[in-house]
Amino acid sequence: MDSYRLKMLRKEQGLTQGNMASILEVARTTYANYEQGTREPDNKTLNKLVDYFNVSADYLLGRDVPKWATPEDLVDLEEILKNNVHMAYGGEDLTEDDKRRVQEVLKVIFWDKLKKKGSNE
Repeated sequence: MDSYRLKMLRKEQGLTQGNMASILEVARTTYANYEQGTREPDNKTLNKLVDYFNVSADYLLGRDVPKWATPEDLVDLEEILKNNVHMAYGGEDLTEDDKRRVQEVLKVIFWDKLKKKGSNE
C-alpha cells in the first residue's frame, strides 16, 4: 500500500482518519496503521478503498510505475503533471477528483508512449 497516496486521497476528500475508519468498518488505529505503512489492508478493505476513491488497486499499491522506468522518466512525468494542474472544462475548473482522474489518464498515455519509443530504438 502506498501510504502517501492513501493519506493524500483522504485529505482531498476532507476526511479524518476516524471518518475513513468508519467508512471501511475498521478501527481508527487500524486505518492509521495503513497510512503509516505499518499494516496492509485485507482484500475486502482494499476493494472498499478502490471503490470509495474511484482509483485502481494498482494506484493504491504503488504499482502504476513500470519496473523499467528510470529516475529521469519519473522527473519527466512529474513535469507533465505539474504543468497540467490548472485544468478546466467548459470554462469551469475541474474538481480535485476530476483532476486526479485526468492525471491518471495522462500517466497511462505517458508510459505507453515511452514504452513504444523504447521498443522502436
